[in-house]
Amino acid sequence: MKHLRISKLNWLLVFVLGITLSAFGQKQTKKKTESFSVNKDVTIDINTSYTDVIFETWDKNTVSIEATLEFEDATKEEAEEYFKDWDFEATGNSSKISIKSRSGTNIFLNGDNIVIPDFDFDFDFVMPDIEIPNIVIPDLAPFVYDIPPIPPVALHSLGSISFDYEAYKKDGDKYLKEWKEKFNKEFDGEFKKEIEAWKKDMETWKKEHQKLLEERKKDKEKYRKELEEQRKELAKVRETQRSELKRVKEQARELRAKAREEARKNGNSNNVYFFSPDGDDKNLKVKKTIKIKMPKGAKLKMNVRHGEVKLAQNLRNVKATLSHTRLLAQEVDGEYTDIEASYSPIEVENWNYGQLKVNFTEDVQLKNVKSLKLVSNSSDVYIGTILNNSIINGTFGNLRIKNVADNFSSLDIDLENSDTVLVLPQGSFNLYCNGSNSKIVYPKNLIVNVKKEYSNELIKGYNKNNNSNKLININAEYSDIVMQ
Repeated sequence: MKHLRISKLNWLLVFVLGITLSAFGQKQTKKKTESFSVNKDVTIDINTSYTDVIFETWDKNTVSIEATLEFEDATKEEAEEYFKDWDFEATGNSSKISIKSRSGTNIFLNGDNIVIPDFDFDFDFVMPDIEIPNIVIPDLAPFVYDIPPIPPVALHSLGSISFDYEAYKKDGDKYLKEWKEKFNKEFDGEFKKEIEAWKKDMETWKKEHQKLLEERKKDKEKYRKELEEQRKELAKVRETQRSELKRVKEQARELRAKAREEARKNGNSNNVYFFSPDGDDKNLKVKKTIKIKMPKGAKLKMNVRHGEVKLAQNLRNVKATLSHTRLLAQEVDGEYTDIEASYSPIEVENWNYGQLKVNFTEDVQLKNVKSLKLVSNSSDVYIGTILNNSIINGTFGNLRIKNVADNFSSLDIDLENSDTVLVLPQGSFNLYCNGSNSKIVYPKNLIVNVKKEYSNELIKGYNKNNNSNKLININAEYSDIVMQ
């Protein structure tokens, strides 16, 4: 009988425990909804943290907002309390809607009680400034041809003897005889003495001149050796510079890796976060999602931290600041589009127009680009195809452009401490590439003129036709560029 009571008690404990575990294992969902009648060009201003945001467009002049909380391992009371304290707000009128979502409580990762900050890394390293000495060309004395002057008497005699052709025509042989007598008289005596002396001076000068030529030859050889020594010294300085640059680039990579690792630690790949209500030791697992339906002509202004953003296809003129937030978009368009993303993966199918700035982001994928102005800082950027024009500025990162369409118009790339692979178009285009302390590789089929001077390399050329109005312009410092 005692054994039977114990068995019943055990079954009761198992039953109660099962109910408890079931209650904690179930997911709970709570929602808030708002709706606004708006103009078709309404501006929607969003400021969120630790929240996923999904945008959809429709043919209504209405903004519909659905804010959802999903809980795991929370009691009904805990979920209700957190939902009531959720700092969510949607306000506005027909021309502007403001949406805010904050945590309202401490946030932790995996229950480790590590508060996530919105941090920024200060990369405190200095690019070395190594001076390359100028090659000093030895001053060679100007070569002076100090030829002995013709004697004054000879010059006087030559000046005083002139042949009168008119007199010769008139008097004939008589004039010629008189002129010869005068000539012999002028070039006799003192004239012969001075000419002989001048001839001796010339002989002396010739010997001295030959000696000077020999000395000058020795000076040239000395100069050549000095120049060769200075070139060797310059090569050593360049090698030191390359080694220092390699060290700094490696330091930058380590710092970037550290920043990304910190970003991973402070983020959550599943966009699910842990919250500590009222400072309790227990943490709630919560996922926050805001779904917004809006007119196709609506304008977006976003400041999103720690989350994921999905953009609708027909949105234009998006202004966004993203941090630790994944951006997914089928299409980005609009001349006023301006997106800045830090530690934020980006995937866009069609980038039609707009500006993009990425910081410390290792996964930026733009599959088809019509017109883009890109600033990339310590990020890895992949572009599938450039269809029209792009301006790209990159520092301390990697850039890969898989294809440039034959009917593109212009591509301008400015790089510093970056590695780049660029697949060139098959059609005609002009190329201008200016590299400083950079390694540049280009295909052999290009017709180019290459000028190298010290650490600079200038490549000008074209593919197929030099009259093309299509231009690829590249400026690079301390970078590796491979054109294929």
